[in-house]
Amino acid sequence: MTRSLGIALVLLACSSTMTLAQVTLNREDAFNFPSRHAWNLFLTVNHPAKDPRLGRGLPDLEKRIGTPGTTVVWETWRLSEKEVFLEKGAEPPPWDDLTLPGNPVTGKVPERLKLNVVERLADVRSGARRGPSLFFDLNEGVFHGEGGFGESRMNKATYEFVRSQKLYSVEGQAAFASDFVAGKKPALSFPVESMEVKAAWRELTPQEVASGVDRRYYVVSVKDRKFGLVALHVITKDIPNWFWSTFHHVDALPPDLEPGSETPDTYGRPAILQGTVWENYKLGGTQTDFYTSTGSKTLLSDAYIEKDFVKSSCITCHAQARRDPSGIPMGPRSKFDTGAPDESQFLMDGRPIAAQMDFLFSLFRAKSVN
Repeated sequence: MTRSLGIALVLLACSSTMTLAQVTLNREDAFNFPSRHAWNLFLTVNHPAKDPRLGRGLPDLEKRIGTPGTTVVWETWRLSEKEVFLEKGAEPPPWDDLTLPGNPVTGKVPERLKLNVVERLADVRSGARRGPSLFFDLNEGVFHGEGGFGESRMNKATYEFVRSQKLYSVEGQAAFASDFVAGKKPALSFPVESMEVKAAWRELTPQEVASGVDRRYYVVSVKDRKFGLVALHVITKDIPNWFWSTFHHVDALPPDLEPGSETPDTYGRPAILQGTVWENYKLGGTQTDFYTSTGSKTLLSDAYIEKDFVKSSCITCHAQARRDPSGIPMGPRSKFDTGAPDESQFLMDGRPIAAQMDFLFSLFRAKSVN
């Protein structure tokens, strides 16, 4: 099983700069050098992780980039659907608590959670039939191919903010929206250290494995089946409207990809990735604002995860994640929305009618106490 790579996520925060073991994450890069910032984030979240019993979400500084047989940092973050937004809107445990079923108590990825997903997929598959159609995983918010699965995870800063603001239940979010609309609370804003990832995995066929295709992917083995990581979205609160980036496997895109579906990588894959499984991944693009300096609408999507609406806008879609005081969640009017959101979605006669969920659709996985 291939498991490898990354950089360290030890935050030695100093003003606007976070120094890591082998990478410096400078928040100013999010605006000024977005491609470089994206690759530094990629190195950070894909560093081999410590055994979660010794510190969940921390890098193992004794392992270098490309170490086989390791689990990467983001895979030990909290899984949104199963470890953050619990049944009946229950308060999730502290970050380092490993008592929930499926937690990474072995120091590996929560195998039980991935196993459950794979077992569900077996129920909807017809034999070994495979097809190009994609469908939406409502649990984890990821488009993925038949025989694959998706997952969304949040780091400690994001998770602890959800807990402290009681955003883990529909009622908690509705209470916040009510206070915001009444002018009792400011707009929702996560800490600058907040990060989320959204990943898509594709099942590799026995023929692919026999021919060695699996050695080109970051792979997880589940019940004698291998799944290769095909796409990874990484977003951070480095800037007010979040920093958006997406990576994908070089073999994961259609050969007839439309021009303009990806934004240019002005930095390039770091040389430190050469000779590791991660040399087979590329930056699909970044996004920092709704418009360019000349007024053009910005675009960002991934041709695998957003197959049916490529050339869309991450920031526009997520900006429309909102909840009203009654608890009703609201999203974009169209998955093809680009540019800035319409203020009428948030205001009526100049007064707020709903609270923006600070661009995080993951909050919509909250369940009701009732």
